[in-house]
Amino acid sequence: MWGEIAYQLFGLDGYREIEDYDRDRQAPGQNTLKDLLEQSDQPSVVLIDEIAEYLEDASTLEVGGATLASQTVSFMKSLLETAAQVDSLTVIYSIADSAFKEEAEEVRGLVDELDAVVQRQQKVITPTGETEVGAVLQHRLFDEIDTDVAATVSEQYFHFYDEAPRQFPQEVSEDSYRSKLEREYPFHPTVLETLTEKIDTIPDFQRTRGALKLLGRAIHYLWNHQPGEYDRHFLRLYDLTPADDAPDGSIRATLNESLFEFVDLSAAVTADIYTRDGTAHAQLEDQKWTEKGIPALGSHITTTVLWNSLAFGEQASGIARRGLNEAVAHPDVTFDHYDNALKNLGGDDMNVACYYLYDEDQIRFKAEPNLIRIIDQRIQNTSEEQARSRFEARLEREVGSGGFNVEMFAEEPADVADDGSSPTLSIMHMLTAPVQTERGRETEVPDKIQELYEKTAAKHGGTIQSRSYKNYVLFLAPDSELLENAVDQATRLEAIEDLREDSQQTADLSDEQLQELRDREDEARGLLGESVRNVYRHLFYVEDDGLTHVTITSVDAGGGTKLVDAVRTTLEDMNRIIRDDDQPKGKVWFEQKLWQSQKRRMTTADLETQFARKPGLPYLLSTKPLRKTIARMVSDYEYAYWDSATKTAYWNAQSQPDNWQHDAPLPDSPDVTTSITDSQVKIGDEYELFGSIEDLLDQHADEIRPPELTECANCGKDLPPQSTHKLCEECRSKPAECDDCGEEVEGKTKADEPVLCEDCKTGPGGTWNKSTGSMSAKRAFSEIRGHAVSQAGSDATPGINSLIVQIEGDQPFKHGSFVAQRSPVKSRSESITVDLDYKSRAEMGNGEATFNANFTGPLDAFTTLNQSPEGFSDRAGGNQKVKLSFKFQMDEPEAIDGDEDDVLVQLGDELDGTNITVRAQAGGPTNIEGDDS
Repeated sequence: MWGEIAYQLFGLDGYREIEDYDRDRQAPGQNTLKDLLEQSDQPSVVLIDEIAEYLEDASTLEVGGATLASQTVSFMKSLLETAAQVDSLTVIYSIADSAFKEEAEEVRGLVDELDAVVQRQQKVITPTGETEVGAVLQHRLFDEIDTDVAATVSEQYFHFYDEAPRQFPQEVSEDSYRSKLEREYPFHPTVLETLTEKIDTIPDFQRTRGALKLLGRAIHYLWNHQPGEYDRHFLRLYDLTPADDAPDGSIRATLNESLFEFVDLSAAVTADIYTRDGTAHAQLEDQKWTEKGIPALGSHITTTVLWNSLAFGEQASGIARRGLNEAVAHPDVTFDHYDNALKNLGGDDMNVACYYLYDEDQIRFKAEPNLIRIIDQRIQNTSEEQARSRFEARLEREVGSGGFNVEMFAEEPADVADDGSSPTLSIMHMLTAPVQTERGRETEVPDKIQELYEKTAAKHGGTIQSRSYKNYVLFLAPDSELLENAVDQATRLEAIEDLREDSQQTADLSDEQLQELRDREDEARGLLGESVRNVYRHLFYVEDDGLTHVTITSVDAGGGTKLVDAVRTTLEDMNRIIRDDDQPKGKVWFEQKLWQSQKRRMTTADLETQFARKPGLPYLLSTKPLRKTIARMVSDYEYAYWDSATKTAYWNAQSQPDNWQHDAPLPDSPDVTTSITDSQVKIGDEYELFGSIEDLLDQHADEIRPPELTECANCGKDLPPQSTHKLCEECRSKPAECDDCGEEVEGKTKADEPVLCEDCKTGPGGTWNKSTGSMSAKRAFSEIRGHAVSQAGSDATPGINSLIVQIEGDQPFKHGSFVAQRSPVKSRSESITVDLDYKSRAEMGNGEATFNANFTGPLDAFTTLNQSPEGFSDRAGGNQKVKLSFKFQMDEPEAIDGDEDDVLVQLGDELDGTNITVRAQAGGPTNIEGDDS
């Protein structure tokens, strides 16, 4: 610096005076500078502009242990001190440290140090004051300004603001504002105020020079694009338009190159203010007004807001509504137009809603787009067809499954099958059968649902006929009032997902906004699911008199309950579904609801379809409840079951059928089983239920093999081939012998054995004994009791002193544990011993696993055992064999009399209605009164 100053003042001779200092970059002192000044008698003026910028550059050059910047400060000290002492030298310099970009602390310190030195002897000159900027700009940009026009226009606008039906900043109503309008004409006061107070806060923007450049471009652009539809009175902020987008020196270039460095609103300009193809939101809004001869209000508003959003720091707060009124208002445009345009840009019209414009306490643009507004615009651009498709896709996910055949969007009778095997739930389309409800009035069945309920067809275009299985069709329809909201939710989700897939638009979103978008997508997806489930709430099902309506139980918001689940819960609450764990139905219900009284035989498939045919019957979602009921009809009543696949008859053997043509009892046939469980019952046309064993024999007697006997049970002689009698003909005719004392029994033959003589029946010392096959508990204890009574005769009271109950079936351990807790057993615990033999096996991945356990002990000890001692036998290929017996041994016989309070009656009553099967053996005296005597 000092070498250049010496050369400019005194040429080569002056430079040589301080050449060594210049080459070494060492600052000369006062004496050297005084010697330099003596080379001329003329006064010298030294001008140094933007010393701060020079110091910033010099701070990076090292000189010895310091920098060139510190040497420069030393030089400035010497230069200023010399000027203070020598009359022939004047130093003028400018310093604006506010123009630094990212000044190093060292440079700032040097500037502060320099300011501290010169404060003692400097005179600070401000080139342009607050009120002088306008004059400078007027002088530099216009050759002449018509002061008369300025006065007239200013007066008109002052009164316009005073009389306008809107609010303005306080200053506008003061008399001084009239003078301000006139003084700054043709610039509107808001232009200079924004440039000098807001834009001036941006580093590197110089108030006068920067404003001069911008306004010069604005005047140039306005001159070449003068509006023809309205008069212009002032140059406004919206004249600093981004539409001036030439590559060099234009307003758009200035914005991009410097003003957007701290507040990058380039995306906001492109999306919301101006693009060459006219698709920015403000330009779209302009079209509504310009075609009516009204100024481009969209561009006027957004451009004004843009310049008020560019400030750095606290000034970057945008513009208040009052300030916007002042900045854009024109006497020929009503304020309602401005208000409407701003509302449209702010979101009232999603076709022109600005992405980056925020209308909060202050109106401003932000670097981040307004996510909600972008989503709302996407929503408006989403077609109704897209929304419906999204709704329908979500509906199919929310239907669920389980028990019902689900038919989506049935329109014709052929769409709903006439099926008697399982009920069909038809989900109606939103446009086909929306349901309207009115408080206090019965909900009407939609015509389309009534048609589908009554009619069916084998195929589309086929013959329409009446539906056979009407009880098995249900219809779920949407609520018309709730439907609109659900479709709105579908529209929102479709819009958000569409936005997420738009990589160009999401590129402008911040990480936080991207996360918010994902969160909103998750929320919209959840709300759509909840809405869909709530909309489909009208269930039409069949009662005795036809279709009736019920509102299904509300589903939970979390989505855990599907529509099928809600339908099922509703029907269960009304007892319209038979659950798998329900008890088997009784005889009265079975014969009134399922059995056709005029028939002696029905297949189990026919019984199943009765649920579908008869209106009002509960829904059978699985065959287990029906199989349990059929098993009970066979076990406890006179019905008989025939399995054609295995050629087996199931029957409770309570009486010998008259049409059994063999002497050997029917229960002894290898094709007859006297007990039955629900797992042995099959559903199909080859499985039959008969009203009695006689009916079954009429149909299948030839298929049932008689018992195979080879030797006479009395004498041992060979019996004829295929004999059905256990005694030979000779022995059958011999007199019977008493089973107790061995004496002949008058009037009886051996064919009648076992029998007791009259003396043994009445005692003393007579006993009875009875064993049963595998059968229901109720029946087993009833048979034993009946045998004891018959053996005692009419004048005696039999007793029971021993009873063995062996638990049968596929879950003996579980059922045995249940029996052990019954009161007839617990009350006799001291007389009971329990025997358990438990064996299980299974093939595991690395070998065979086996488990064996034996238990013999009192009842109390048995009840402590774990019901599931192992878990591997439940696997495929595994098995278990369990033998469990309860052995009763009473100290004194219990009377079997008319009071019916003995152990047999109590056990039968306690276990009646369960699916527990047993084998039982019991014995006791034929007359306990004879024993007592």
